[in-house]
Amino acid sequence: MAHQADTQAATHIAKAPPDDPTYQSKVAIPVMSAVDSMPAVWRALVHEFGYVDVYRAWRKRWTPRMVRDAAIDGRFELP
Repeated sequence: MAHQADTQAATHIAKAPPDDPTYQSKVAIPVMSAVDSMPAVWRALVHEFGYVDVYRAWRKRWTPRMVRDAAIDGRFELP
C-alpha cells in the first residue's frame, strides 16, 4: 500500500486543512458522500485500507478480491 489513511502522499495538495472553517464543505462532506455511494463491500475496504486508494481502485473497475490480493502482496499502489 502506498500510504495509510491518516497520511498524505508527498504530492498531495489539500483542498483545506482540517482546522479550516471550509474543511467540512470542501473535504469531509464530498468524501463521505462518495464513500456512502459505494457498495457495502467497497465501504468495508475503505475502512480497512483508506479512502483514496480504494476509491481509485473502484473507479478503475478492480474487484474487491484484486484489492485484497494486491494488499497482501504489498503492491496496492495505484499509478
